Amino acid sequence: MTVARTPRPVPFQNIDSDRGFTLIELLTVVMIMGVLMAIAVPSFLSARRPAQDRQAQTLLRTSIAAVKTVATDDTALPSRAALATAEPATVFVDAATVAEARGRAVSVDAGTSAGSWYLIVASHSSSGECFAALERADTATGYQRVQSADCRAGTFDPALGWTSTW
Repeated sequence: MTVARTPRPVPFQNIDSDRGFTLIELLTVVMIMGVLMAIAVPSFLSARRPAQDRQAQTLLRTSIAAVKTVATDDTALPSRAALATAEPATVFVDAATVAEARGRAVSVDAGTSAGSWYLIVASHSSSGECFAALERADTATGYQRVQSADCRAGTFDPALGWTSTW
């Protein structure tokens, strides 16, 4: 005759222990993710500003190349219409309009000084910087960089503040 044995319970065994995470485990994971985000977000934002500035600078360099092309072909003061034909991917606006680099827009001001023509192109970066370039018939290209929301080519003086780099 065999006697049926009933299994003895194992001490300290909790049958429901495999069904989820404890509150402490969840809070620890959330805390670790918060620390990682606190490290990553400022790094991401600091890398974004130079990229926005570079976008405006590249747009102006492309515009200056179009100015040189039109000026070489016409040997006269380039117009906005001629620039738009030479560089159709860029929107050329008048000297009184703020041009945003994210919209691929460039503000253009043209004139004559001391018997030769000049052309100023300006574009506003999303970072808040205003970049401008001055192309003259008789000198090298000049550059300016200012912290301003009012980024119009007409606000720059063709005789003052131009340097060889941004």
